[in-house]
Formats: sequence, structure tokens, C-alpha cells
Amino acid sequence: MPNNFRVRISWMRMKYSHRVMSESLQMSFRRLLNVALILTCSALLVHAQRNESASPATQTSSSGAAKPLTAPVGGTEREDAQASATTGETKSPDRITALRSMIKDAKTDSERARLHRLLVDYLVALNRKSEAIDELRAMSREDRVDPVGFYNLGNALARLEDTDTAIDVYRKAIKQRHGNYSHALNNLGVVLLRQGRWDEAQEALESALKLENFHYGEASYNMGRLYAARGEADLAIREWTRALVVQPDHADAAVALARALAEDGSPERGLAVLDAFLARKASSTEVADARREILFNSGEGEATSASNISNTAATSAAKVANVKSDSGKHSLATTPTLTVDQETYDLLGRARAARADGRNEEAATLYRRVLSRKEGFFAPANLELGFVLSSLKRYDEAAAMFETLVAREGARYPIAYYHLGRKYELLGKLDLAAGAFEKAAAAFDETNPQFLLDLSRVRELAGNYKAALKAMEDYVSISQKIGHVPEWTTERLAELRQKAETK
Repeated sequence: MPNNFRVRISWMRMKYSHRVMSESLQMSFRRLLNVALILTCSALLVHAQRNESASPATQTSSSGAAKPLTAPVGGTEREDAQASATTGETKSPDRITALRSMIKDAKTDSERARLHRLLVDYLVALNRKSEAIDELRAMSREDRVDPVGFYNLGNALARLEDTDTAIDVYRKAIKQRHGNYSHALNNLGVVLLRQGRWDEAQEALESALKLENFHYGEASYNMGRLYAARGEADLAIREWTRALVVQPDHADAAVALARALAEDGSPERGLAVLDAFLARKASSTEVADARREILFNSGEGEATSASNISNTAATSAAKVANVKSDSGKHSLATTPTLTVDQETYDLLGRARAARADGRNEEAATLYRRVLSRKEGFFAPANLELGFVLSSLKRYDEAAAMFETLVAREGARYPIAYYHLGRKYELLGKLDLAAGAFEKAAAAFDETNPQFLLDLSRVRELAGNYKAALKAMEDYVSISQKIGHVPEWTTERLAELRQKAETK
């Protein structure tokens, strides 16, 4: 088990005075503590010992799919916890009742929180997830100043997939530290990314990185996933590179960077990343699998010309969003490599470097020079110039770039429909925005329903409540198929139904 999740149970050895509990209750509680010694149960809130150096509980997948805040538990420990709960099943109601009574009678906030943690652990070991969530929610509503405690509550709620409450609790922890809580900001960004709330996720992750002077490997990795999901492959490569500089043993960052480089026409650079990682770390199944994948898709390691540019934005956005090829399998070779002359290639490289450094005006000029050499259209440059113009808040020009791209290569760059919809929305062109979001939703189909949320939002803003309701119902239907329906959708559907009926 990782150090930052190692169960600390020293608090279970604490002695209680007769003024707090009667002698008989002390004996009963000691028996309960003996059982609790093996209840590591999903490592839930195990690092809630007010340890300011605790690492965020985020976990990720090398495939790029969001897998935040999964409890890192060894199988044996979990089996022991479940076995303990099973053998004491006939007594569990009494234990739970006793704990609830002790929570009610607790004299201090810290004692109440400690007992709550013990109760949550025990409920999880008994597979009573809904009750555990109810206890965590009750803790989250307490009026106390305890940012570390609320941060750990957020982690626990996210592990139990109560994402909406986790978001609220992370924000509570961040507010109590006046915004200076990088770990909470990173984990907030992860759960927002999982919900498809990209703008909010970016704000949280950027804040986390700034607080750590961009020396925070996990936040850089998550920011790279966000950029890749939005089709901003060059920035994703920058963030994954930074993640490995800060945290050289980050396997997911190494795999993501290698794949992105291979998709960008440089499989040899991708292989170099993986080989360097394996040289530092003796073995990694995920890294070895990624290496074989790149070799296979690049013709067994054949180097690609320096002037070849693949459609990285199209393929990386598809992979992160879990879009599949016609064969039903993910592939690095779903789009052809684009070939340009050396001068155009160099200009594109300079434009990307300027953008990565935040020199957006210079980047815009360089991208336009690339386009002037390609008769106004070169898909990667059109897409990336649209991003730069968006950053400069030149939304009309950005929309024109995305319009040009989707008109000619919309099927290959479906993520551009999303960005075009966002620009139309910012410009107040709600009907056009809805049309763009509809095309994005259709392109990604059941693999990524988040664009239906955008569609529902702009339909509601336009006063078309029935269409907004339909989009939300479609979102819920697809979410059910992929196995997770956010709890907030129930309330949202009720609001839209009421608006649709009263209009």
C-alpha cells in the first residue's frame, strides 16, 4: 500500500477518562477498537489524521480515461476487513448503534469527527455504501473550520462516487484556506474533468499548478488529460513533459506523452520516452504494452520524417474521449499523416512553442504564416490558431477558424464542433451554438455524453425548454448505459420538466 494511504491506527489506542464514558462502555468500546484494527476498508479517510503533507488521492489510467480517487487497497487487507465484518455481522447493529450514540454525545468536534470516521469505515466494510455516504454528507454539513478534514471528506466521497457532494466539499476546504490548497484544487479538477466540466476543471488545475510554481506532477498530468480531451495536443504534450520532469516515475504521464508524440509523427521520440522510463524503473506492464503498441503502429519502429505531422488533435481527443475507430478498437493510426515542407514545419513548431510559453500574439502571427503557405487551410494550424484566438478573447476570429475547419474536416476533427459551439455561445448566437453541440454529440455518440449537457444549457438559455429537457434526458439515458448517472441530474430533470410544462 502506498505510504500516503498507509493506515494509521495509533489513535485507536487512546484512553478515555471516566468522565467521558462509563467503565462498561469503555470495555465495549475497546472490543470495538480491536475489530477496527483490521478495518482498513478501502483506505477510506485513512489519511485524515490532519497531515498537511498528505498527497492527493487521485489515481489515473494510462489510457487517459478518468479514474479519479479510487481507493488504493491491497486485496488481502480488504478481504480481511470484509471477513471481519462478516463474522461480526450479528453484532454489527449494536456496534453501529453504539457508535451513533457516542457521536451524538461527543464533547469536541475532533472527537466527533474521529468517531464518524470509524463509523464510515465500518459501514463500508459491511458494504453499506449508501449509509456511509449519508454519514459523510452529515460530516460535510458541519460548521467548523477544518480544511484538511473537509479535503479528506472530499476524497472519501469521490471514492464512493458521490461526485457532486465531493465537489462542494473540496470547494469548502479551498475556501477555508482562502484558495491556497493545491491538493484540494487538483482533486477538484479531476472530478470536474470526469463530469465534463472542462472550463471549471481548467481553472482548478491552473490554480493548483500556480500555487506550486508549476512543480506539481499529478496536476500537470491531469491538465494534460484536459488539454488532450479538448483536442489541444501540443499543450497536452507540454504538460505531460513537465509532469515527468517533476515526477520521473509517473508511468501514466510517460505513456500519455509517448502516445501523443507517436500520434504527432514522432514514434521514435515516443519510444525514447518509454525507454528512458524503463531504464529508471525496472518494469512496468503499462509502459511495455504502450511500447509494443507504438512499434506496431509505426511499422516496427520505422522513424517518421521530421516534416511529417499527424493529426494529433483528432486522435488524442478521440482517445481521451474514448471514441473508437470503425473496427471498434482504439488505434494510433486512425488518421493519416500530413506532409509539409521543412519551412512550414519549422513555422508550426515555433507557433506551438510560442503558444506553450503564453506568447499568444506571437503564436497567432506564426500560425497565420503557416496558413498563408497552405492556401488558408492546414487543419492542425486552423485548430490551434482557434485556441490561441480564444485565449486572446477574439471570439469572432476564433469562430471563423473553427468554421473553416469543420466545413472541410469536421468528421476528422469532431472536437472542433464543441469549440465552435462554445464560441457561438460566448457571442450570444445560441441557435448556432446548439447546432454545433448537436454535431459534437452525434460525432461522439454514446462514448461521451457530456456534449448533451452543453446542448441542454444553450437550449435553456434560448428559452427552448422542451429541447433542453430532451437533451438532458438523452444525457441521463447514455449515462445509465455507461454505468454512472450523477445524482444532480434528478433535480435538473425536475426543473426542466417544470419549465417545459409551464411555458
